[in-house]
Amino acid sequence: MPGLAIIGSQWGDEGKGKITDYLDERADMIVRFQGGNNAGHTIIVDGKTFKLHGLPSGVVRPGKLAVIGNGVVVNLEELQEEIDQVLAAGGSIDGLRISDRAHLIMNYHKKLDGAEEKYRGKNVVGTTKKGIGPAYQDKIARIGFRAGDLLEEDVLRDKIQFILPYKKDVLDLMGAEPCQCTPESLFEKMKGWGDSIGKYICDTSVLINDALDEGGNVIFEGAQGAMLDIDHGTYPYVTSSATCGGGVCTGSGVAPNRIDRVLGVVKAYTTRVGEGPFVTELNEKEEKELQARGGEFGVTTGRGRRCGWLDLVVVEHAKRMCGFTSLVMTKIDVLNDMAEIPVCVAYEIDGTEVKHFPASIAKLNRAKPVYETLKGWKGWDSTEELVKGGYDNLPGEMREYIEFTERYLKTPVDIVSVGPDRDETIDRRNGDWWS
Repeated sequence: MPGLAIIGSQWGDEGKGKITDYLDERADMIVRFQGGNNAGHTIIVDGKTFKLHGLPSGVVRPGKLAVIGNGVVVNLEELQEEIDQVLAAGGSIDGLRISDRAHLIMNYHKKLDGAEEKYRGKNVVGTTKKGIGPAYQDKIARIGFRAGDLLEEDVLRDKIQFILPYKKDVLDLMGAEPCQCTPESLFEKMKGWGDSIGKYICDTSVLINDALDEGGNVIFEGAQGAMLDIDHGTYPYVTSSATCGGGVCTGSGVAPNRIDRVLGVVKAYTTRVGEGPFVTELNEKEEKELQARGGEFGVTTGRGRRCGWLDLVVVEHAKRMCGFTSLVMTKIDVLNDMAEIPVCVAYEIDGTEVKHFPASIAKLNRAKPVYETLKGWKGWDSTEELVKGGYDNLPGEMREYIEFTERYLKTPVDIVSVGPDRDETIDRRNGDWWS
């Protein structure tokens, strides 16, 4: 009954989608447990590029169940666009399942998202304006629509009659673009969603636990990264869901003892999108160079990502919050042909060396990185030949970079990604993830 969780160790964009796609060949089910279409996963398979936001990465694998768990917020209109993308590429979504407890993102959530960000003035959070935060607000306020509501017309009508006037008043109060729909037009729209998506909606907690009970292999796929967790990230510059290890259980309806391994995905340098502290951030010239090298532009927003050196204070914090049993290092090839590469091992805050990530944004804004500098390495002519040779075939200085990370975090790096494609991956466990 192996349950394997894959969680980003930084601020997202670590390459979780590729790693999920790489590992799910022997998986029976892939489960998204939090977030919404503010996340972006790019998967390249046989030269085809899939840019997914709401669909689990495993949907591009034939014969897999791809589950959207109860902890996810779902924009059904944009989900349909992704479904069309997969179908146009010759794929299938027969394995898609959506939790009847998953909350829905409505158009008024997106309008409120933009209005709230404008209202903050200089204190903007850097939201994607996809309506994620307002949808989670309604979930906590107990006035949200859930996917299961689409299957019960009487329930749906009653909820619309109560919720829509309330949200229109809130839009007006916030100075947001008004909502033009009526209770009847909204009912017809949502009834249409039920007609097209309803066959995929079910109690996914039962589905997942039954699969584990029957000895199935289940991957739990995180969105964003641990440092965007609502409790343990750089609050308030965070997302609205639980991105750390505990979110796997609450967001999918499984108990903690169903998770056998937790794989932390570490980009070989650090990036983040939006506002918030970033201790190892590079100066503008260096940042643009690393952006160009790594193609660091958001799948969801198209914005250039902020870039900095690898911050092991951040990754140690994520490891502690998520319980990583092993690590993946991605995009290490982006650092090829650099003479030296700094790695942050501590912060200096007000004259004191700090090795654990503080909660205080003020302290983080005053923090200075303490670096150890490692030797760089030369690139290679053939990634195919490099992968065939395995881990020992990597440049010695690259192996030292990886092993330095292992020593600091006291956790093995079991997968090394040396390119964007599924096949550009070195697996030090040789596929032994399910025993």
